[in-house]
Amino acid sequence: MLLAVSCASETGGTTVATTLPNTTTIPASPFFDGDTATVVIGDEELEVAVADTSAERSQGLRGAVDIGGLDGMLFIHDAEGPVTYGMRDTVIPLDIWFIDALGTIVGTAEMEPCDSEPCPSYSSLEPVLRVLETELGRYDFSVGDLVAFD
Repeated sequence: MLLAVSCASETGGTTVATTLPNTTTIPASPFFDGDTATVVIGDEELEVAVADTSAERSQGLRGAVDIGGLDGMLFIHDAEGPVTYGMRDTVIPLDIWFIDALGTIVGTAEMEPCDSEPCPSYSSLEPVLRVLETELGRYDFSVGDLVAFD
């Protein structure tokens, strides 16, 4: 599925419509309401977009060409449980960090962009409450690291 944004402008009494593909930075995403949070892991302090609604979690970083100066996206689920993520229509390679209700990283994976089915899926082996996605290779967190949230 490709999402599009349509813009209209008037030129000499004529309306011209332009359709742009949904490639954007995270702050401009129609599914991101602008909420950010600080996440601290070890000596690293990250400023991340927060995806805490169903629509934001479903959209995630899909279609984003960069993360707009942020360090990643934090997905907050309504309840602790197993989760599965995919990379369909995501253009940025990502690390994923699965975080349990106590704030411990319980799993991680390297995720590559995927533009055609079947796309691989990435599942938590443990129940989690939060998931952090960052640009691939930018951070070196490990299973067992503790995560503090703003």
